[in-house]
Amino acid sequence: MNDKINILCATDNNYVPYCGIMLTSVFENNKDVAVNAFVLIDKPLNKKNQHKMEQLAKQYGQFIKFVLVDNTILQKFPTKTMSYWSIATYYRMFAEELLPTDVDKILYLDCDIIVDAPIKDLFDKDMSNIAVAASDDIYIYSDERQKLLEYPPQAGYFNAGVLLINLAYWRKHQIGKQCIEYLSNNYDKIVANDQDVLNAVLWDKKIHLPLKYNYQLQFLSKHFFNLQTDEIKDEILTTFNNPAIIHYAYSIKPWSMMYYKLPLANRWEHYKRMSPWSHIGKTLPTHKPLNNILKRYIFWPLGLMKYKSGFIK
Repeated sequence: MNDKINILCATDNNYVPYCGIMLTSVFENNKDVAVNAFVLIDKPLNKKNQHKMEQLAKQYGQFIKFVLVDNTILQKFPTKTMSYWSIATYYRMFAEELLPTDVDKILYLDCDIIVDAPIKDLFDKDMSNIAVAASDDIYIYSDERQKLLEYPPQAGYFNAGVLLINLAYWRKHQIGKQCIEYLSNNYDKIVANDQDVLNAVLWDKKIHLPLKYNYQLQFLSKHFFNLQTDEIKDEILTTFNNPAIIHYAYSIKPWSMMYYKLPLANRWEHYKRMSPWSHIGKTLPTHKPLNNILKRYIFWPLGLMKYKSGFIK
Protein backbone atom coordinates (compact mmCIF):
# COMPACT_ATOMS: atom_id res chain seq x y z
CA MET A 1 0.00 0.00 0.00
CA ASN A 2 1.67 3.19 -1.20
CA ASP A 3 -1.15 5.53 -0.22
CA LYS A 4 -1.23 6.82 3.35
CA ILE A 5 -3.64 8.60 5.70
CA ASN A 6 -2.64 10.09 9.05
CA ILE A 7 -5.33 10.16 11.74
CA LEU A 8 -5.22 12.02 15.04
CA CYS A 9 -7.54 11.56 18.02
CA ALA A 10 -7.47 12.02 21.79
CA THR A 11 -8.85 9.80 24.54
CA ASP A 12 -8.55 8.60 28.11
CA ASN A 13 -9.14 5.17 29.64
CA ASN A 14 -12.89 5.76 29.99
CA TYR A 15 -13.36 6.72 26.34
CA VAL A 16 -11.13 4.06 24.77
CA PRO A 17 -14.04 1.84 23.52
CA TYR A 18 -15.54 4.75 21.57
CA CYS A 19 -12.15 5.81 20.26
CA GLY A 20 -11.57 2.22 19.17
CA ILE A 21 -14.92 1.93 17.41
CA MET A 22 -14.19 5.18 15.57
CA LEU A 23 -10.82 3.80 14.44
CA THR A 24 -12.51 0.55 13.41
CA SER A 25 -14.72 2.53 11.03
CA VAL A 26 -11.66 4.30 9.59
CA PHE A 27 -9.77 1.04 9.04
CA GLU A 28 -12.81 -0.79 7.64
CA ASN A 29 -13.46 1.83 4.95
CA ASN A 30 -9.84 2.41 3.98
CA LYS A 31 -8.42 -1.10 3.64
CA ASP A 32 -6.42 -0.18 0.53
CA VAL A 33 -4.66 2.65 2.36
CA ALA A 34 -1.96 2.57 5.05
CA VAL A 35 -3.51 4.33 8.06
CA ASN A 36 -1.26 5.81 10.73
CA ALA A 37 -3.38 6.57 13.81
CA PHE A 38 -1.86 8.76 16.52
CA VAL A 39 -3.79 8.69 19.80
CA LEU A 40 -3.13 11.47 22.31
CA ILE A 41 -3.37 10.40 25.98
CA ASP A 42 -2.37 12.10 29.26
CA LYS A 43 -1.54 8.85 31.09
CA PRO A 44 -0.73 5.30 29.93
CA LEU A 45 -3.72 3.11 29.13
CA ASN A 46 -4.52 0.25 31.47
CA LYS A 47 -3.54 -3.24 30.32
CA LYS A 48 -7.04 -4.15 29.15
CA ASN A 49 -7.41 -1.07 26.97
CA GLN A 50 -3.86 -1.37 25.66
CA HIS A 51 -4.53 -4.98 24.64
CA LYS A 52 -7.78 -4.11 22.88
CA MET A 53 -6.12 -1.34 20.87
CA GLU A 54 -3.25 -3.64 19.89
CA GLN A 55 -5.84 -6.25 18.89
CA LEU A 56 -7.57 -3.69 16.67
CA ALA A 57 -4.33 -2.67 14.92
CA LYS A 58 -3.46 -6.34 14.30
CA GLN A 59 -6.98 -7.11 13.05
CA TYR A 60 -6.61 -4.61 10.20
CA GLY A 61 -2.83 -4.62 9.79
CA GLN A 62 -2.73 -0.90 10.56
CA PHE A 63 -0.64 1.33 12.82
CA ILE A 64 -1.73 2.82 16.17
CA LYS A 65 0.75 4.88 18.19
CA PHE A 66 0.02 6.39 21.62
CA VAL A 67 1.44 9.84 22.28
CA LEU A 68 1.71 10.98 25.90
CA VAL A 69 0.68 14.59 26.57
CA ASP A 70 1.76 16.68 29.54
CA ASN A 71 -1.50 18.48 30.32
CA THR A 72 -0.27 20.49 33.31
CA ILE A 73 -0.14 23.67 31.21
CA LEU A 74 -3.91 23.45 30.75
CA GLN A 75 -4.97 22.71 34.31
CA LYS A 76 -5.80 26.34 35.06
CA PHE A 77 -8.20 26.49 32.10
CA PRO A 78 -11.24 24.46 33.17
CA THR A 79 -13.47 23.05 30.48
CA LYS A 80 -16.83 24.72 30.18
CA THR A 81 -20.38 24.23 28.94
CA MET A 82 -20.80 20.57 27.96
CA SER A 83 -20.49 18.02 30.74
CA TYR A 84 -19.22 15.34 28.34
CA TRP A 85 -16.20 17.45 27.29
CA SER A 86 -12.92 16.93 29.07
CA ILE A 87 -9.45 18.43 29.19
CA ALA A 88 -8.50 16.03 26.35
CA THR A 89 -10.36 18.27 23.92
CA TYR A 90 -7.44 20.73 24.08
CA TYR A 91 -4.75 18.20 23.16
CA ARG A 92 -4.98 18.73 19.40
CA MET A 93 -3.53 22.23 19.89
CA PHE A 94 -0.20 20.51 20.66
CA ALA A 95 -0.19 18.38 17.49
CA GLU A 96 2.64 20.31 15.81
CA GLU A 97 4.95 19.58 18.78
CA LEU A 98 3.85 16.06 19.65
CA LEU A 99 3.81 14.37 16.25
CA PRO A 100 6.85 13.28 14.23
CA THR A 101 8.31 16.04 12.05
CA ASP A 102 7.80 13.96 8.91
CA VAL A 103 4.03 14.07 9.48
CA ASP A 104 3.07 17.24 7.64
CA LYS A 105 -0.70 16.66 7.34
CA ILE A 106 -3.15 14.89 9.64
CA LEU A 107 -6.91 14.39 9.92
CA TYR A 108 -8.17 14.99 13.46
CA LEU A 109 -11.34 13.09 14.45
CA ASP A 110 -13.35 13.27 17.67
CA CYS A 111 -14.14 9.91 19.24
CA ASP A 112 -17.93 10.34 18.87
CA ILE A 113 -17.53 9.93 15.12
CA ILE A 114 -17.97 7.19 12.54
CA VAL A 115 -16.19 7.23 9.17
CA ASP A 116 -18.68 5.60 6.81
CA ALA A 117 -16.84 5.91 3.48
CA PRO A 118 -13.30 6.07 2.05
CA ILE A 119 -11.64 9.36 2.97
CA LYS A 120 -8.46 9.36 0.87
CA ASP A 121 -9.95 12.11 -1.33
CA LEU A 122 -10.47 14.26 1.77
CA PHE A 123 -6.95 13.64 3.05
CA ASP A 124 -5.46 14.52 -0.34
CA LYS A 125 -7.17 17.91 -0.43
CA ASP A 126 -4.80 20.75 -1.40
CA MET A 127 -3.84 22.66 1.74
CA SER A 128 -1.23 25.05 0.30
CA ASN A 129 -0.84 28.08 2.60
CA ILE A 130 -3.89 27.02 4.64
CA ALA A 131 -3.84 25.95 8.29
CA VAL A 132 -7.00 23.89 8.46
CA ALA A 133 -10.03 22.60 6.53
CA ALA A 134 -13.30 22.25 8.44
CA SER A 135 -17.10 22.15 8.14
CA ASP A 136 -19.58 24.67 9.49
CA ASP A 137 -20.83 24.29 13.04
CA ILE A 138 -24.50 24.50 14.05
CA TYR A 139 -23.81 28.05 15.29
CA ILE A 140 -23.05 29.21 11.74
CA TYR A 141 -26.52 30.80 11.76
CA SER A 142 -25.50 33.21 14.53
CA ASP A 143 -22.73 35.80 14.71
CA GLU A 144 -22.76 36.02 18.54
CA ARG A 145 -19.83 33.62 18.92
CA GLN A 146 -17.72 35.56 16.43
CA LYS A 147 -18.44 38.86 18.17
CA LEU A 148 -17.53 37.38 21.55
CA LEU A 149 -14.26 36.04 20.15
CA GLU A 150 -13.62 39.33 18.34
CA TYR A 151 -13.22 38.33 14.71
CA PRO A 152 -15.37 39.24 11.65
CA PRO A 153 -18.82 37.55 11.76
CA GLN A 154 -18.74 36.94 8.00
CA ALA A 155 -15.81 34.56 8.58
CA GLY A 156 -18.25 32.00 9.99
CA TYR A 157 -17.66 29.42 12.71
CA PHE A 158 -16.41 25.88 12.12
CA ASN A 159 -16.85 22.66 14.06
CA ALA A 160 -13.55 21.29 15.39
CA GLY A 161 -14.64 17.64 15.58
CA VAL A 162 -13.23 16.98 12.11
CA LEU A 163 -10.14 18.98 11.16
CA LEU A 164 -7.80 18.44 8.25
CA ILE A 165 -4.64 20.02 9.67
CA ASN A 166 -1.66 21.28 7.68
CA LEU A 167 1.02 20.52 10.27
CA ALA A 168 3.77 22.01 8.13
CA TYR A 169 1.90 25.32 8.20
CA TRP A 170 1.25 25.00 11.95
CA ARG A 171 4.94 24.49 12.65
CA LYS A 172 6.04 27.33 10.39
CA HIS A 173 3.59 29.80 11.94
CA GLN A 174 3.59 28.36 15.50
CA ILE A 175 -0.18 27.92 15.54
CA GLY A 176 -0.09 25.92 18.78
CA LYS A 177 1.72 28.75 20.53
CA GLN A 178 -0.83 31.24 19.18
CA CYS A 179 -3.65 29.07 20.53
CA ILE A 180 -2.13 28.85 24.01
CA GLU A 181 -1.52 32.61 24.07
CA TYR A 182 -5.09 33.30 23.01
CA LEU A 183 -6.43 30.88 25.62
CA SER A 184 -4.27 32.47 28.32
CA ASN A 185 -5.46 35.99 27.49
CA ASN A 186 -9.11 35.28 26.72
CA TYR A 187 -10.21 32.25 28.74
CA ASP A 188 -13.09 34.26 30.23
CA LYS A 189 -14.57 34.51 26.70
CA ILE A 190 -14.29 30.80 25.96
CA VAL A 191 -17.58 28.87 25.87
CA ALA A 192 -16.87 25.92 23.57
CA ASN A 193 -13.37 25.11 24.81
CA ASP A 194 -10.68 24.68 22.15
CA GLN A 195 -13.23 25.00 19.35
CA ASP A 196 -13.59 28.68 20.24
CA VAL A 197 -9.80 29.06 20.46
CA LEU A 198 -9.22 27.46 17.06
CA ASN A 199 -11.90 29.62 15.42
CA ALA A 200 -10.47 32.78 16.97
CA VAL A 201 -6.92 31.98 15.80
CA LEU A 202 -7.69 30.38 12.42
CA TRP A 203 -10.74 32.29 11.14
CA ASP A 204 -8.71 33.68 8.20
CA LYS A 205 -6.49 30.62 7.68
CA LYS A 206 -9.10 27.98 6.81
CA ILE A 207 -10.98 26.44 3.90
CA HIS A 208 -14.50 25.06 3.98
CA LEU A 209 -15.49 21.39 3.88
CA PRO A 210 -19.01 20.23 2.93
CA LEU A 211 -21.17 18.73 5.67
CA LYS A 212 -20.68 15.23 4.25
CA TYR A 213 -17.27 15.27 5.96
CA ASN A 214 -18.69 16.29 9.35
CA TYR A 215 -22.38 15.43 9.43
CA GLN A 216 -23.30 16.66 12.89
CA LEU A 217 -26.40 15.15 14.47
CA GLN A 218 -27.32 18.49 16.02
CA PHE A 219 -28.24 19.71 12.54
CA LEU A 220 -31.11 17.18 12.66
CA SER A 221 -32.49 18.69 15.88
CA LYS A 222 -35.68 20.59 15.09
CA HIS A 223 -34.42 23.62 16.99
CA PHE A 224 -31.11 23.96 15.15
CA PHE A 225 -32.48 22.82 11.77
CA ASN A 226 -35.11 25.56 11.77
CA LEU A 227 -32.46 28.22 12.42
CA GLN A 228 -30.41 27.37 9.32
CA THR A 229 -30.56 29.04 5.92
CA ASP A 230 -32.43 27.29 3.11
CA GLU A 231 -29.09 26.42 1.51
CA ILE A 232 -27.80 24.66 4.64
CA LYS A 233 -31.17 22.94 5.21
CA ASP A 234 -30.96 21.52 1.70
CA GLU A 235 -27.41 20.28 2.33
CA ILE A 236 -28.51 18.64 5.60
CA LEU A 237 -31.38 16.79 3.92
CA THR A 238 -29.55 15.72 0.76
CA THR A 239 -26.53 14.44 2.73
CA PHE A 240 -28.52 12.36 5.24
CA ASN A 241 -28.35 9.14 3.22
CA ASN A 242 -24.67 9.29 2.27
CA PRO A 243 -22.48 11.17 4.77
CA ALA A 244 -18.81 10.19 4.65
CA ILE A 245 -18.24 11.11 8.30
CA ILE A 246 -21.04 11.00 10.89
CA HIS A 247 -20.48 13.11 14.00
CA TYR A 248 -22.72 12.29 16.97
CA ALA A 249 -22.30 15.83 18.27
CA TYR A 250 -25.19 15.65 20.70
CA SER A 251 -25.58 15.21 24.44
CA ILE A 252 -27.07 11.78 23.70
CA LYS A 253 -24.56 9.39 22.13
CA PRO A 254 -25.24 6.20 20.14
CA TRP A 255 -23.98 4.21 23.15
CA SER A 256 -26.51 5.98 25.41
CA MET A 257 -29.52 4.10 26.75
CA MET A 258 -32.52 6.16 25.67
CA TYR A 259 -36.22 5.77 25.01
CA TYR A 260 -36.08 6.98 21.41
CA LYS A 261 -33.97 6.07 18.41
CA LEU A 262 -31.01 8.30 17.71
CA PRO A 263 -30.67 9.15 13.99
CA LEU A 264 -27.92 7.15 12.22
CA ALA A 265 -27.13 5.19 15.41
CA ASN A 266 -27.40 2.00 13.34
CA ARG A 267 -24.16 2.96 11.55
CA TRP A 268 -22.33 3.21 14.89
CA GLU A 269 -23.74 -0.17 15.93
CA HIS A 270 -22.50 -1.62 12.63
CA TYR A 271 -18.87 -0.74 13.39
CA LYS A 272 -19.20 -1.62 17.06
CA ARG A 273 -20.03 -5.20 16.04
CA MET A 274 -16.85 -5.33 13.92
CA SER A 275 -14.63 -4.00 16.70
CA PRO A 276 -12.97 -5.61 19.74
CA TRP A 277 -15.60 -3.76 21.81
CA SER A 278 -18.61 -5.56 20.33
CA HIS A 279 -19.62 -6.71 23.83
CA ILE A 280 -20.01 -3.31 25.51
CA GLY A 281 -23.49 -2.35 26.66
CA LYS A 282 -25.30 0.96 26.64
CA THR A 283 -25.09 3.50 29.43
CA LEU A 284 -27.33 6.29 30.64
CA PRO A 285 -26.46 9.78 29.36
CA THR A 286 -24.09 11.54 31.75
CA HIS A 287 -25.84 14.92 31.63
CA LYS A 288 -28.75 15.41 34.08
CA PRO A 289 -28.26 11.90 35.56
CA LEU A 290 -31.27 11.99 37.92
CA ASN A 291 -33.61 13.03 35.11
CA ASN A 292 -32.36 10.21 32.91
CA ILE A 293 -32.65 7.63 35.68
CA LEU A 294 -36.29 8.63 36.24
CA LYS A 295 -37.00 8.55 32.49
CA ARG A 296 -35.35 5.21 31.86
CA TYR A 297 -36.41 3.20 34.91
CA ILE A 298 -39.75 4.75 35.94
CA PHE A 299 -41.48 6.89 33.30
CA TRP A 300 -40.42 4.79 30.31
CA PRO A 301 -41.41 1.33 31.70
CA LEU A 302 -44.72 2.71 32.98
CA GLY A 303 -45.51 4.24 29.61
CA LEU A 304 -45.63 7.75 31.05
CA MET A 305 -43.43 9.32 28.38
CA LYS A 306 -44.17 10.35 24.84
CA TYR A 307 -41.61 8.84 22.49
CA LYS A 308 -40.52 12.11 20.92
CA SER A 309 -36.90 12.73 20.14
CA GLY A 310 -36.80 16.36 19.08
CA PHE A 311 -35.27 15.43 15.71
CA ILE A 312 -36.73 16.28 12.33
CA LYS A 313 -38.37 13.38 10.50
